[in-house]
Amino acid sequence: MTTEIMPEVSPAVGTEVSGGGGMAPVTPPRWGRGWSSWAVALGLLGILALGGWWLVGARRSAVVATLPATPQPKAGTPALRLESLDGVRLEPAETAAVSAEWHVTGTVELNPQANVVIAPLVSGHIRRVLVTQGTRVRAGQPLVVLDSPEIADLHVRLHDAETRRDIAARNVQRVERDESRVALVQAQARMHQAEATFERMKQLFEAGVLSRQELQDAETAYATAKAEYDFQKVVGLERDLREARAALEVATVEVRHIQDQLAALGAPAGASDDTAHPTAEITLVAPLSGLVTERTANVGAFVPVGTPLLTVADLRTVWVMAAVPEAQLGQVRLGQPVTVHAPVLGATPVRGRVAFIEAQINADTRTARVRIEVPNPGERLRAGMFVEVALLSPSPVAQLVIPAAAVQRIGARTVVFVAGADPHEFHPRDIEVGAIQGDSVVVLRGLEVGERVVVGGALALKTQLVGLEAEE
Repeated sequence: MTTEIMPEVSPAVGTEVSGGGGMAPVTPPRWGRGWSSWAVALGLLGILALGGWWLVGARRSAVVATLPATPQPKAGTPALRLESLDGVRLEPAETAAVSAEWHVTGTVELNPQANVVIAPLVSGHIRRVLVTQGTRVRAGQPLVVLDSPEIADLHVRLHDAETRRDIAARNVQRVERDESRVALVQAQARMHQAEATFERMKQLFEAGVLSRQELQDAETAYATAKAEYDFQKVVGLERDLREARAALEVATVEVRHIQDQLAALGAPAGASDDTAHPTAEITLVAPLSGLVTERTANVGAFVPVGTPLLTVADLRTVWVMAAVPEAQLGQVRLGQPVTVHAPVLGATPVRGRVAFIEAQINADTRTARVRIEVPNPGERLRAGMFVEVALLSPSPVAQLVIPAAAVQRIGARTVVFVAGADPHEFHPRDIEVGAIQGDSVVVLRGLEVGERVVVGGALALKTQLVGLEAEE
């Protein structure tokens, strides 16, 4: 009889130890029905737990999705709080029809219409140069002195003409005072004698001593003597006077003509004396106030007519040549206001107007040159400088605007304070602003329509924000 003994530890599944000490294959033991029931129950409980967890999560997601959305501040932007809202005033960002502004680059050029080249109208030798390059001159200031043979010849002719004019003037005075000529004196004497005889004969006729025929003869003699005197006075004296006055007028016209020639050549005649004319000097003067930008004149050099000697530039106004893209050229009009910004001007730009638009577009850059005339305060704008030109569109367009009082400057930042969901909560927002339109400013980016910004009482928020940034 053989007895089976269960080993404490089986060396391997499916094997057993026989009484003879050898290994023999055996069938694995089967689990009981109780154990299987517990396994099924545990599986059903796990499935039920997973389903409940999924249902709860889906319901929670649906609840979160139905909550109203609120404006969220930018990441990293701290929320500011004010316990007291006294003095705080809010205004919404809204759209308004304003003139659009866009920026282009430009180059400063000297105004050629305000530049004058100093050149002589006669040839001659340079005697003196009274200015240097960079000298600031005023209108009428002497610049260059020349010795010109043409000027000397005109002065000689002027002296001769003035001499003839003086002689003619004295001749007129003599003729007007001349009453000692013999013919006139004799005619006057005969007229007085005939007049006396006629008066005496008239008395005798009234007394009945003379006949009427004798009275008529005396009257005829008086009339004849008076006619002869009148003839001598009118024909003689007036003829001489007319001739003297005509000679004076011719001499005066000749003097005036030579003086006009000298003035046209830039050498107006001085006083009429012998020391004023024997000179060949001509002085070139500045026609306007400005800066001497070029000088080619050297003392002793002979210069022909029209040789450039100096250039005087009036820098009170300059040109800005702006390159406007082809797409924006249709918004540029003559007389359109323009604002010019340059580092040399600091924070204060200058304003000008469009004076000319070129008819041709550059084929490479697809831009057209627009000429802008601007004042040059303090002559700070110099030729060749690069500037930024801001042009305003002639027709308004809808843009986002806020009150200018809402804009705060913190260093290089442009900030507004936007109201949050909590009435006491505000969020700083960096924005980019455009053109200023009266009391409003255009917002290019950083805000949305309807967002409320702090217009009054922003100082406390600004102080709080500066303090928070300083702590960081």
